[in-house]
Parts: sequence; structure tokens; C-alpha cells
Amino acid sequence: MGLTKLRVLGILVLGLMTILISCDKKSKFQISIEANRANYDTLFIKELITGRTLAKVPLRQLDKGYAFNINEATLGQLSVGGAGTTYLTIVRPGVHKTVTIDSASIKTRQSTADSLVNYLWKSTNQMFSLHDRVIFAQNNPEQVRSIFDSLIQVRKAQLKRCESKLTADELGLLNYQNEARAYSFLMFYGRIIKQYLPDNDFFSFIDSIDNENVYSKSLPDNLLYKYEIQFLREQDSIENIDAFLNYIEAKTKNKDLQDFLKASYLKSVIEQPSYWRRHVNLFTTNSIKVALKRESINSYSYLINKASNSFYASQKGVKGYDFTAYGLDGAELMLSDFKGKVVVIDTWATWCGPCIDQRPNMLELAKKYKDNQMVAFLLVSIDNSVDRWKKYVNRTNEDQYGIEVNIPDGMNSEFGDNYLIKAIPKYILIDKNGIIVDSNLPEPSIGMEQLIEQVSNQ
Repeated sequence: MGLTKLRVLGILVLGLMTILISCDKKSKFQISIEANRANYDTLFIKELITGRTLAKVPLRQLDKGYAFNINEATLGQLSVGGAGTTYLTIVRPGVHKTVTIDSASIKTRQSTADSLVNYLWKSTNQMFSLHDRVIFAQNNPEQVRSIFDSLIQVRKAQLKRCESKLTADELGLLNYQNEARAYSFLMFYGRIIKQYLPDNDFFSFIDSIDNENVYSKSLPDNLLYKYEIQFLREQDSIENIDAFLNYIEAKTKNKDLQDFLKASYLKSVIEQPSYWRRHVNLFTTNSIKVALKRESINSYSYLINKASNSFYASQKGVKGYDFTAYGLDGAELMLSDFKGKVVVIDTWATWCGPCIDQRPNMLELAKKYKDNQMVAFLLVSIDNSVDRWKKYVNRTNEDQYGIEVNIPDGMNSEFGDNYLIKAIPKYILIDKNGIIVDSNLPEPSIGMEQLIEQVSNQ
């Protein structure tokens, strides 16, 4: 049942990048730019999981080197403003890396570890497209497990072959990522797609997840999902946030990891409630305040604070954040320009499949209101590439229903923070006085239309 390891290996080797050798130094993480063939202005280095910006490297002077302090090995993401291309890198103390940038890619040079971590990332995604019919079939849990178990073993062998070129930290993080990326999908499959009960045998792989692995910080949700499954096997239901936070503390001995898991849990439930269906009803304005007070001395409280600020800012009855966006002609538009009108905000991007699926329905709804001067549809693209956005809009909305605007990299902007844009499409309704009516509207449908009518008539 499932794929043979040989077949998986054949698939993955095709996508494996050239493995290069990394170099060491004693302190700080240092970076230099070998080439900037696309003339971008800034290179951003962010922690992959937390989104925290570690450094902004100006790209105008390629002969300069840059350095910043880092306490432990972590997984970072390289990106440049104005492009959708990203590249993963292992950021750790005492390392100097050289980056090459062109219009199609960002890469670090001579880094075995970085080549491997990108291989792990891309090969996991590759499984979805290669085996989507098996994975999303009506009932194939054993085949799904087999596919991802084989994937883990093939990648484990690849890491073993490169072991001599890796430091202990790099190998530890890569070995963790190998299993974690596969388990992450299995958790999604079991918890969200199939909605299996916690005692289902499908979840037997959770016994392989180590409670004390410090590299869990590079993808913590798997350990949190494990705790959720174990908790529900013991307690049947989660009655309050404190109970689950106490469970995290009881199961995790490492205090730093314990704090990180608690902060990550609170952040994740606020920002991605659809992944925490058994928890989301526990999170009210008051319960978040209580959790914030409880974790006020948590060394990762900044993760919770940022998420909670976004939560409060995006709640019903709060004045909508007055953002600035740019029209197809480059002209600035602000939310406050539409005061006195009911505003429907569609947050989308050309690279978002579900957004594209729903776009015809949104344009059809905007068409219905094209002559209604009291309702405005703001179709807010968060694409980095303005040219790509313009080309797509000109091709798909020739009649110009709604108002097409763009906020470059909007998910990582103040707009994204204030409206809690962590997944798209996201639909927001604002009344005539600029007050948020709903920051999580249903998809374009008769339900959305009825709500627009209700607010318009108030």
C-alpha cells in the first residue's frame, strides 16, 4: 500500500538542489550580498515561525557586510520587498553567509544546510501535487500515512549522506524538520480534513514526537497538537484556556520551550482559529486579557501581545484602521475616503487559489451594487508584484466592478496587523461610520448580501 521508497526517492532527487559546504565563525550571524541582479532595495531576514524581523539589509552597497546577534539556531526566511520569492536559511551564531539575488530567486551560496532545509520544505509541498488524488480521496488514511512515512525515510537517508558537512545544530534542526513537516500535514489531515476523534489509530505517530526537542521551536504546532490529542483522550473536552496552558507546563520540562509553546498556542488560536476548532470558543476578549496577565513574564510574550492587539483591533464595534492602498493608476485611496458608505473589503492575492475561486462570486456581488452610491467594494490585493496584480485585474475585471487596490505585502503590513490578516481570502464589513461590523464575513453568497443589506438600511 502507498508508494515504494524507491519511487519516492526518484521523485525527490529530481528536486534536490546542489548541496554545498557551509563555513563557520565564532560570533554573530553575518551576511554579505554577492549579487543583486534585480536591483531590489532591501533584503529581509525573518524568523519563519514567529515572523519576527531579525534584520533588514540594504542592498545598495554590495561591498558591505552586515551582522546581528542571534542566541541559538533558528529557521529564517529571506525575502526582498516587491517580490514573492523566498528562501529558507538556518540562522545561527558564528556563521557568515553570502546571498545571491536575481529576478527569479534568492539563494545562499555554499551552504549545505540551507540547500537541505529548502529541499525538505519543497519536497513536502511536492507530495500534495503529485498525490492529491490519493491524499484527498474519500477514505485513504493508511495510504496517506504510507506516503508520508516513506517521505520521511527517504529524506532521512539524504540527511545521513550529508552528515559530514553539517554541524550538530544544523543536523538536529534538519532531522526535526524532516519529520515535523510530514507530521504537520498528517495532523491537518486527521484533525481538520477527516476530523478524526483523538483516540483514532491514525494519530499513533504522535508517540514519535519528542516533548523536549528544542528544535520544536522551528515548527511548534505539531507538539501542541500532540498535547491536544493527549489532553482530549484524558479529559474528553477542554473547558478553559488555563487548563490547556497547565497541561503544556506539565508535559514540557524545558522552561524555555514551555514558554515558547504557551505563547505559540495563544498566538495560533487567535490568528488561525480554524486550526483549533475545539479551542476557539474559549477565546473571548476577557479570556485573552486573563491569559495575557498570566503570561506577562513569559519571555515570548511579544508573540501573544502582537496577536492580541490584532484581535482587539479587528473586533466588532471597533473603529476600522484607516489604511492607505493604491489604485491601478497608482493613486492613493484611504478607507476614510469612503466615510458615509458601507464598505466591503475583499482581501485577496493572485497567488491564492481559494481567492481566485471566489473572485467571480465577489465580482458578481460587486456588479449588483455598481449603481448603489452607499455601498463600496474595496478589492484589496496584497500581492508583492504590482505588475502581476495589474495584469490579472485587467484580464479578469474588464468592466471594473468594485474598486481594485493594492497594498504591497499587505499581510505583513499595518493593514495586515490591524485586520488580523493571517489567511486569505478574508472579507470585512465596515459600516457608514467606519466601525467594523464583521471582520470574518462568510464567502460571497446570499448570506453576505443579506448582511450588507441589513447594515445599509440601518
